[in-house]
Amino acid sequence: MSNHTAVALASTFRTTQWQEQVMQQTEGGSELKRASIVNELSGPLQGEGRLEYQLMYPVKEGGDVVFTGFEQVVASWGDLQGSFVLRHDGVYSQVSGANGSLTVVPGSGSGDFISLRGEGQLVANAGEHGGEYRLTLKLL
Repeated sequence: MSNHTAVALASTFRTTQWQEQVMQQTEGGSELKRASIVNELSGPLQGEGRLEYQLMYPVKEGGDVVFTGFEQVVASWGDLQGSFVLRHDGVYSQVSGANGSLTVVPGSGSGDFISLRGEGQLVANAGEHGGEYRLTLKLL
């Protein structure tokens, strides 16, 4: 990848660990939970992601769950190696799965990814333990 050129890629992730705990519960029954997650990445971006989510479960059973979090990705991409942090913001539906935005946190990169910038989407089908990161990345 040449500097300053944005490159689109799609890498799959498989969730290998998910530990969730209740942080707060309202009198009405909604819950704020925290999840610690490990993802295995394959495709153009290969490596591991360690993700911390905050999830808001609604009062209504089966309602959409809103999530936000940060994932430290330690990976290789072609000849490049290093780490960076992705910010996640999205919604999980029991019908349509998880959909959300991904943003590389500026200043979070190390190694070959020290100047990495980018954004994209998270897509995962309901009932599956994985999905796809669709990213557009560039080195400054």
